[in-house]
Order: sequence, then C-alpha cells, then structure tokens
Amino acid sequence: MLRSAQVKAVASRRNGVRRSGIGPDGFGGVAKVNMATGEIKMIYNGRAPGNGAMLATAGDLVFWGDLDQKFRAFDAASGKTLWETMLQGTIQNSTITYAVNGKQYVAVFTGEGLLTGGLIDQAGLHPTRHHDAVYAFALP
Repeated sequence: MLRSAQVKAVASRRNGVRRSGIGPDGFGGVAKVNMATGEIKMIYNGRAPGNGAMLATAGDLVFWGDLDQKFRAFDAASGKTLWETMLQGTIQNSTITYAVNGKQYVAVFTGEGLLTGGLIDQAGLHPTRHHDAVYAFALP
C-alpha cells in the first residue's frame, strides 16, 4: 500500500484545443444537422462560444446566446439572423419560452459558472463578468 508521502502529485491544467483550420473568429457557432443524411450546415460562426442550450419554437425561430453577451434569434429554415441584442452578462443557461394571456415570451438567464470563466478566457473575450439576471422578451 502506498502512503501519501510516496505519491507525487503533478498539477496540470486542461486546455481546450481548437479544430485545425479554425481561427479565433470561428471559436463558436451554430449548425443545422440533417439527421437523415448527416449533412451539417453552419448557420452562424463567431468568436464567442455558447454554454447554454438552444431553443427552437413552433414558429420556426431558434434562440441562442453566447458568452460575449449576445442573444440572437435565427430563422430555423434559412439560418438568417433575424434579431440580436446585447445583454448585461454572459448567457450560459437554457433559454425558455412561455405564454401569458395568449402572448408568447422568451426568457434567458445570464451569469457565470465555474466552466464559463475558463471558456471566456480561452476565447479571449472581455464581457461583463458575474452579472446574474433574467431577461424576458415578448415575441411579435
């Protein structure tokens, strides 16, 4: 049996590795995948990675936020960015949708968790840090 004095601890830090051929402006992105054929179609490339879930609505909208505080709505069919706003913090949680009295809303949470800080640093971003909030937007 080894005693703790006999075991040498080696400290190391794990770092992500970018795919070859991808520059810093393509660190994050959104793609559509055809599940029948396996075809991948990029609909958005950007410098900031995402750390939260995407949300697709029955109205053919896809919502996605990144770690550089940008929240976007894409057309599900074409991938075109339909709307974009800058929030006060990094988006790292799931986006939700709900309805009140027949009006639909989309809500997103901002904040920073343990993994988020490392991703922000690796991507070379400088967003507002540690801003915990909930944002809700009415859909037209």
